[in-house]
Amino acid sequence: MGGLSKKSFLIKGLVADPKQASLIVDSGNLLFKTDTLASDNPETEKISAAGVIQATRAMGGTLAGVGTRDLAAGPSFLQQHQGPPAFTWISLNIVDPTTQKPLFTPVLRRQAGEVKIVVLALTDHTAFGTKPDTFQVLNWRDILPDALAKAQQDADFTLLLSNYSFEENKEIARSCDAIDLILQSGHAVGNMTPILINKTLISQTETRGKYLGVMDIDWNGHGRWSEGSASQQTSEKVRQQSTYTNRFIALKPSIPNEAEVEALLRKTQEMIDKQKGQSR
Repeated sequence: MGGLSKKSFLIKGLVADPKQASLIVDSGNLLFKTDTLASDNPETEKISAAGVIQATRAMGGTLAGVGTRDLAAGPSFLQQHQGPPAFTWISLNIVDPTTQKPLFTPVLRRQAGEVKIVVLALTDHTAFGTKPDTFQVLNWRDILPDALAKAQQDADFTLLLSNYSFEENKEIARSCDAIDLILQSGHAVGNMTPILINKTLISQTETRGKYLGVMDIDWNGHGRWSEGSASQQTSEKVRQQSTYTNRFIALKPSIPNEAEVEALLRKTQEMIDKQKGQSR
């Protein structure tokens, strides 16, 4: 959790300009280090995870995709720490095994300036070696095309938060060209500079709070992307495309801590220390 207050300091500086529309998102695997809780003291991990959610909300994050590691304490834990619109967990393909109804918000709509954004999220159905009792994760092929057809009707920009591997995300991009951007989590290690597949950009920021990923977009409608700011473009054809610039900011020790999040983290650590003392 150490980098969260530094991340908050950077984010609040980046979004300070009211004329610059922004959206803060997390693609998943936000809470736990592994797919299962530690057997010696799982309650401390739950306290830590709750603190991460509080800190994310404090820095302006209002949504996150559900990664496989986020399910380490079960779907009920995430549901307990969800309070739309303040914070929403998104997953299109996690459903109740009996009713087949989504356990989390399947599609979320946001607005950044004049751009209407539809956000969807997918959890990797291949990551579960044994079938869970309390939930089912559907294959994206069975539900994503229909969900996209409905979701994009009144949206300008389609964002997918994907817990799948890069190879799987490439297949998604080739199969569903209505998606403008895929932010992935959970498989590749390290930062991944945006890669264009079909009409979709795919990117990833390093996990566990080591970096902040920042993408600046000049949106001119669904179609082909061009790297570089609009002011850098020369030909009229390129200027009519949507442009982007991307950077990864390392959360170095020299970056100041943001006071509100730092206070939340101290409180969380006190609760963890208390829980450890009680369990001895």
